[in-house]
Amino acid sequence: MKLLFTSLLAFVFLNAILNAEELVEYDYELDAYYSNISAFIDLDKEHEIENASQKSEVEIYSNLMINTLKPNIFLVEAAIHPMSIFGLYFRKNNEELYSDAKLQDFSLVKALTAGFEEPYAFSFFVGRMIVFKNAESFDDERVGKNRAYIGYLVSVGDQTIKNNLAYYNKWINLEYKLKGTREQEKRDLDWSFRVGYKANTNEGFVDTIYVGARRSSTDYKKSSWLLLYNSAFNVMLESSAQGFWLTSAEMTIEKKFPISWSSKAVLGIEIGYLYTSTEKYRGDLREGGVDNHQLILRPNLKF
Repeated sequence: MKLLFTSLLAFVFLNAILNAEELVEYDYELDAYYSNISAFIDLDKEHEIENASQKSEVEIYSNLMINTLKPNIFLVEAAIHPMSIFGLYFRKNNEELYSDAKLQDFSLVKALTAGFEEPYAFSFFVGRMIVFKNAESFDDERVGKNRAYIGYLVSVGDQTIKNNLAYYNKWINLEYKLKGTREQEKRDLDWSFRVGYKANTNEGFVDTIYVGARRSSTDYKKSSWLLLYNSAFNVMLESSAQGFWLTSAEMTIEKKFPISWSSKAVLGIEIGYLYTSTEKYRGDLREGGVDNHQLILRPNLKF
């Protein structure tokens, strides 16, 4: 599966280079929890992608939802979850230290890695995209992360993590998603709303349906202690596809601290709670024990 991921990604980018007129842009993101590289391919060469820099947040949402069935973009993305990989590596090579890094029911390694169940993923997306080209923020035509899109996402992988151990599991996510990032000179705004279905080939993992929402705001000119201007809120609810029993619930709040020596660097501290039900697993995976209540602690530095 890893070889397939690499081969497919190489093919897509090679094809994009050879057909440069079809490539809108490529982008990448480096993050301790979610790093990725992606290529945006234009599906509607007759019309330029809309510049929505003058629209409000509500207008952006409504515009995208109305045009959901008018796709203009195809996205290919390869992503890794560095902290998830760190958790796997740490437990595999330091089992004794892993056990010692626990105070009663609190595990520091689990707290740092909870909520990300796959070490990597490969995704395909088709949908409607708009961009933001603010004169105050751009010296050239590159859009970067300043875009919003809505549509249909298919993600695949072959590993699933439980208690910082990886299990072979060919999984697929089918998702309807609304996502966007708007970077300005003084303020950044991110949002993500999604509903989806996850199927697993490993019978130890239950197939699930889920809904999630995240909104993040960073204001570089306001006090770091203002809750609404330098914070992020995230919620994720998941239930079994058969029976609709709650399998997990995640809620986090992130506080951000813009760093004075950089115009865009931000230190973030995210804390939260993850509930996991025994309904999430079957057989040996269920009998192996389930941490029903888990603290989430995610320090991060973003540029």
